[in-house]
Amino acid sequence: MAYPFSIGLRYPFPAFIYRFFKLTGLSYAQTRPMVWQVLVILDRIKSRFTPDLRVEDLSMAYRLHSHGNSRFLLFSTSKNPLILRATKIEEIWKQKFFFVKKGFY
Repeated sequence: MAYPFSIGLRYPFPAFIYRFFKLTGLSYAQTRPMVWQVLVILDRIKSRFTPDLRVEDLSMAYRLHSHGNSRFLLFSTSKNPLILRATKIEEIWKQKFFFVKKGFY
């Protein structure tokens, strides 16, 4: 759950981000970094340029997707996502995690 703070968020989270979690019923820990990136960028766009942007508008460009592990990401429903590069895997995570193959003892 440290990721949101590493990209500059502080409690209380902005209303736009809070509303996303309230509407989806997800906990903060269930979302992957790209979800946080999309939400932060859209919150900034909303506060600077488009005050009438609503969380519900996300459903026009994204849908929630999980690979069955209770962790969610936003899957673009268009070939041209609203926010480029936010859907790419952030490389920093590779420095914090490692993988172990099963069956090799």
